[in-house]
Amino acid sequence: MQMILGQIFALLTALCWAQNSLIYSHLGRKTGSDAVTHIRLWLAVPVMLLVNYLFTGQLSPFSLPVQPLILILASGFFGFFVADLFLFRAFVEIGPREALVIMTTSPVFSLVFSWIFLGETLSLVKTAGILIILGGVIWVILEEKDGKNQGHGHSVRGVLYALLGALTQAIGLIFAKMGMMEGVHPVSTNFIRIIAGLAGLFIYSLIRKKVRSDFAAFRSIGNFLLLLFAVVVGPVLGIILSLYALNWAPVGIITTLMQVSPVLLLPVDIFVFRKKVSAGAILGTVLAVGGTTLLFLF
Repeated sequence: MQMILGQIFALLTALCWAQNSLIYSHLGRKTGSDAVTHIRLWLAVPVMLLVNYLFTGQLSPFSLPVQPLILILASGFFGFFVADLFLFRAFVEIGPREALVIMTTSPVFSLVFSWIFLGETLSLVKTAGILIILGGVIWVILEEKDGKNQGHGHSVRGVLYALLGALTQAIGLIFAKMGMMEGVHPVSTNFIRIIAGLAGLFIYSLIRKKVRSDFAAFRSIGNFLLLLFAVVVGPVLGIILSLYALNWAPVGIITTLMQVSPVLLLPVDIFVFRKKVSAGAILGTVLAVGGTTLLFLF
């Protein structure tokens, strides 16, 4: 039962990422991707303080043994600092859809790392399901419905940012899984990860002398409220769901399910933005859903 719940939570996480990719791409073009990456974690900390207290009865998440604490701090450094810096820059450089399709390489990195460090193995059928999901997602993203690329040109720099984001995201997830194997609550894990990521981003902004300008970018009430909404859905709700998922199912399966975000954006394109969706995009969606079914049933 926990295996199924883990996979459901991973799909809900993908839904959170789909929404966030649109908001962060929009705000990143208006205020700068580094400012978005930085300030969202300042908003996430007080929210997570409350959530951590409600779930664990403690305000501080740091009453842990040294080893899992170090692992979770490392997870936050890679996941919320390094990976998100690269990913948000990729959103601006090449657009959210293109960045997300490249980020589907994260499960490949995760599979290798989980095999090396966690001893996790996947059956042939589940491996096939992962490959089918990746194939479907890639097919959907590469379908240019309007004959354009949403105003973003492919750039070597943007592709590199997305690849580095995928690699460091996988590293962060492995560290998180290793830390939670010591019995750490997923909500406390997320709180510690956010604090570690914020520390890295704050130091990075100090070095760049951008702290004041990062905060100034969100003086607009519209930008602030949009970012706050994205924070609640992404770094708080989405990450908590992903950590529960990681705690209950293999890393390779969970990271793959979390990569279907671009596919989940198809209904938004059709029913909200009234965009014409090609047959190839629909077939890619069916392929991704078929791969997900393999993970659930076998």
